[in-house]
Amino acid sequence: MSFVRRNRVVIVSGTLLLLSLVLLSKYSRVENADPIAGAVLEVMRPLQVAASAAVDAATGIWGGYIALVGVRRENERLQHRIAELEQQLIRTSELRAMERRLDQLLEFGTAFQLRAEAAQIIGRDPLPWSGTVTINKGSGDGVVKDAAVVARSGVVGKTIATSSHSARVQLITDHNSGIDAIIQRSRARGIVKGGVDGRLVMKYLDREDSVIPGDLVVTSGLAGVFPKGIPIGEVVRVWSDSRGLMQEAEVIAVVPLNRVEEVLVLKAAPLPTGMEPG
Repeated sequence: MSFVRRNRVVIVSGTLLLLSLVLLSKYSRVENADPIAGAVLEVMRPLQVAASAAVDAATGIWGGYIALVGVRRENERLQHRIAELEQQLIRTSELRAMERRLDQLLEFGTAFQLRAEAAQIIGRDPLPWSGTVTINKGSGDGVVKDAAVVARSGVVGKTIATSSHSARVQLITDHNSGIDAIIQRSRARGIVKGGVDGRLVMKYLDREDSVIPGDLVVTSGLAGVFPKGIPIGEVVRVWSDSRGLMQEAEVIAVVPLNRVEEVLVLKAAPLPTGMEPG
């Protein structure tokens, strides 16, 4: 009944139109003019016009609805396609950026005349006091334990465990980390260690050594892991230790360890002339 109420105009118009067509069909077969037929035709004419107009309006509305549905579907299809293209553009941009970073890493390795394996960081330790990450290269790629891991701007850390296709890297900020290092300007020597708060501290500096904020700290090449001269960080503060016999310096790492994505794992190879083996 609700259907009849909603469509009563169309139903009544259709019924009247059908009735008029029946009458027209009946009287069109009469050879002689019939006054009654003429009267009926005259009476039915406005109804026929109204019925035709109603049918045309209903047809137009239905056609418009079908067209609107088609436009909506096409709009959804285009929006979906736009989203796909945007995702492809993002992926392409990411790949190009990664390629640029890898090219820079390989140039870094070439400058030190070292064989190196490029790797991506695929995992980070969630514990704040544990400075380790996981890379996607392992023993199957020639990565061994205690291999130096660097980024384009300097030292990242060293491998501490390997599997066939991945390796665990201890960052220089880890509290168990320690690197034999020198102040590039004055050649003062000490050990750069990580701390529980993620800072770097250069310890065991002689009290008479010249160490000032802004000094660059680099690897000494004497600890058996890192080649000589790779940047570690920059001195930001200097003080005497608790006994007053040595100096200590706070160092800011040159590599943004919380943002680095690709690294180089260095492999043994002949070093440039004048460089000590790591």
